[in-house]
Amino acid sequence: MTDTGTPPGEQSGAGEGLSQPSGQPPATSGWGDPRDPGTPSSAGWGTTPPSWGAGPSGEAPSGAGGPAWGGRPAWGGGGPSWGGGPAWEAAQAPKPGVVPLRPLGFGEVLDGAFTTVQRYPKIMLGLSTAVMAVLTAVYFATMFVAFADIFTATSDTDITRISDATWAGFAVSVLALTLVSWVATVMLTGMITVTVSRGVLGRPASVGEVWRTSRPHLLRLLGLTFLIAAAYTVGIAVAILVVALGFYLNLAVGVLLAVVVGIGAVFVGVVAGTRTALASAVLVLETQPLDPALPSGEQRRVPVVAALRRSWHLVKGRTPRTLGILVVANLVASVVSSVIQTAFTLLATGIGVGVGDSFGGTEAVTLVVLGIGALASSVLQIAFLSAVNALVYVDARMRSEGLDITLAQVTGTGAGIEAPGSPWATR
Repeated sequence: MTDTGTPPGEQSGAGEGLSQPSGQPPATSGWGDPRDPGTPSSAGWGTTPPSWGAGPSGEAPSGAGGPAWGGRPAWGGGGPSWGGGPAWEAAQAPKPGVVPLRPLGFGEVLDGAFTTVQRYPKIMLGLSTAVMAVLTAVYFATMFVAFADIFTATSDTDITRISDATWAGFAVSVLALTLVSWVATVMLTGMITVTVSRGVLGRPASVGEVWRTSRPHLLRLLGLTFLIAAAYTVGIAVAILVVALGFYLNLAVGVLLAVVVGIGAVFVGVVAGTRTALASAVLVLETQPLDPALPSGEQRRVPVVAALRRSWHLVKGRTPRTLGILVVANLVASVVSSVIQTAFTLLATGIGVGVGDSFGGTEAVTLVVLGIGALASSVLQIAFLSAVNALVYVDARMRSEGLDITLAQVTGTGAGIEAPGSPWATR
């Protein structure tokens, strides 16, 4: 796909940048905005280039106060004045969907995630609830029906009477449920990422459409999460081995290594987790040209390792900011989840106290209520955190590659140009 009028982006990971039209001066990079606002462009934002100062006649450029480079402020009014009101006017970025098409602020990412949940409730909440409800029902049926002897054992004698075959079946069932839950969570993450991409463009999204778009990426998403988990497991194992070796040699050496390796492992884990946090969005939304020399030629899906590299470079230079957004998002989700679970716990306790021993199924009803609370909290966390992750990816590409201009062209809010193909493709 060729994006006419799109300024070139900073190359990140895949080796391809946004295409530059012939005859257009190259754009320069600046903090928070890879385009130099003073560089003329044919990006479709109007015939008058944005300017950080007044025009030659001391007047604001044509279009001041309208969209300019994805919503960056356009100065006007002929300079500051002491009492004449504000000396500049912030340009309004186009907002066809859940977020404005410009680099996003800290709160705008969180607000965009909540807006996506509100705008697409069937997918963000309904589908997630249906999937998690099935998993919860299977879990309860397996744990409290198939292996009721294990959960109803009240003494050591009852436990010793349970056969080895029952324990083996229980272990296999737990492993199977964990794998199914993992697959379901990854599937929902992919579908929510696709939904957010539709939400940014302001386009409708049905469950069937989102599933058809995300389904081809499921295996690679599973491979991505498995690879990350394996890397963390190996890293922890190596750290434990080093500390154990230190204690074997000398107690003081062991203590020193435990402190140093522990701090180092936490730091590396946090940085690596933040730098690779956008890999799932890269896998679902991006494509790469088969031939790097022909960025507009035939495209292919991004491999897992390439997605990790791509995420690493997109976050590079913005690691503290990205980490802050993800931490705050997790705190918000945790607080809301805790409130929901506390409410259902109180409800279950009230049911137990109110009914008492007069109703034989009190324990079952209490477990069902607690299960509903856990289901509601997990659905909210998956939907909200997956949406935040996808919007952080969108923000990173807006800041590094001018994706906001490409999206404005696609949605027709720029010069009305409909760019062919996927607007998320890496060029």
